[in-house]
Amino acid sequence: MEVGAAAAAATAGGVGMGLFSYNRGNYMFDQKNHYTRFTAGLNMAIAQTGIYKQDIAQLTALTVTRQDCYHGIAAMGLTILTAIYCPGRVGLHTPPPPSWLMGLGFVNIAGCYMFLGLTLWLAMHASMRADTAATHMLTRFVRLPIPSQGMLDKARKFLSSYEEQPLKEVFRIPFTQHQGRAKYNQGGYNEDVDIDD
Repeated sequence: MEVGAAAAAATAGGVGMGLFSYNRGNYMFDQKNHYTRFTAGLNMAIAQTGIYKQDIAQLTALTVTRQDCYHGIAAMGLTILTAIYCPGRVGLHTPPPPSWLMGLGFVNIAGCYMFLGLTLWLAMHASMRADTAATHMLTRFVRLPIPSQGMLDKARKFLSSYEEQPLKEVFRIPFTQHQGRAKYNQGGYNEDVDIDD
């Protein structure tokens, strides 16, 4: 009888030790996957931020490149108009046209000069404004998602937290449901923890 009781106690101890080690290994595996999921989500968020930054840079480059084209064309136009305007007459190697026609021509050239100057100024302004807006968006809105200390603490678990579980979870029979949830979802054992707070 004593031998049977000792054998039953040894068997119960072996089963309990087996259940304990199995559930402990399962807990470690779950927590490793939990943290891997957290870091994978964080890496995806960092990659998404990189794409946003690239989009902003490309949109800014579109505007800046277009304004640089306008700026160059307006500068060439101003150079040509200066070459026409400076001599004071239109036909240098031929007899000059009537003075009333030259007056109208020079008034039109002066108007073109004014509008090309305005084009230069607006092209420079648009280019600088696009750069400023890109800098504003990159520094204010598109920031790297750096996790807070609280997020990191929620995502990781220490193996000592396994021992804080209820005994019915520590010695749970494999492939059965969990006996219950931790009170107020405080991270006592293998439940989903929202790490996006």
